[in-house]
Amino acid sequence: MKTRCIQQAKKTIKITNELITVIILCDTPGYRMKSYGPLPLITINNQKLIDLQIQAIQKTFSNFEIIICVGFDAEKICKYIRQKYSNLNIRVVENQLFNSSNSCESVRISLNNTFNDRILLCDGNLLFNDKILSLFNTDQTCVLVEPQASENLEIGINIDENNEAQYFSFGACKTWSEMIYLDNKDIIETLRKIISCSDNKNKFIFEAINEIIKIKYKIKCIYNKYSLQKISNIKTYHAIKGKK
Repeated sequence: MKTRCIQQAKKTIKITNELITVIILCDTPGYRMKSYGPLPLITINNQKLIDLQIQAIQKTFSNFEIIICVGFDAEKICKYIRQKYSNLNIRVVENQLFNSSNSCESVRISLNNTFNDRILLCDGNLLFNDKILSLFNTDQTCVLVEPQASENLEIGINIDENNEAQYFSFGACKTWSEMIYLDNKDIIETLRKIISCSDNKNKFIFEAINEIIKIKYKIKCIYNKYSLQKISNIKTYHAIKGKK
């Protein structure tokens, strides 16, 4: 049964010719990790984190573009992407105000660099693979939910009886995997309008998602079946780095 579910999820994505935009937010350093440089360029099993993320995207989607939003140590990331991925449909945008703004501003900048209406938004500190990406249903707006609590994934999510997201907050009963898929122009434009408000520059993206839910939109919850790790500090980095 488990294998059949995985294959069906991959088939749903692979057969579509629709362009999928994957936005990766890499604007801030890890907690007390500035000396390690930008997180996308840290090494895990002899590969850069950004390389592992891009490989997962390539394995999952047949038609895609990648937008990487940077901030801290932006030029190092830009240079690396230019040199290694010049032939890939990928571009880097910069949140120059990353020290005085928050993820809403980085998402706003990223959305303003695509006209696509199928968008997968990911936290750049996540170590994900193609199995995790294949869980998303590209025919509906949905979020990935962790079945168990995680100390590195702090944002909780309340879920109703229809398995739809009700509210995101710290300390809620379930844990959000900090990935969301948006499947139509209407919801994307609504999000764009919310985060374009100057009062929201310093807010987190989950706060903007709460506003979307309040308006009228339904967000389906999909439970993660695989190991998803987030590098948020030195401790988690060395724990992940030490795994084979």
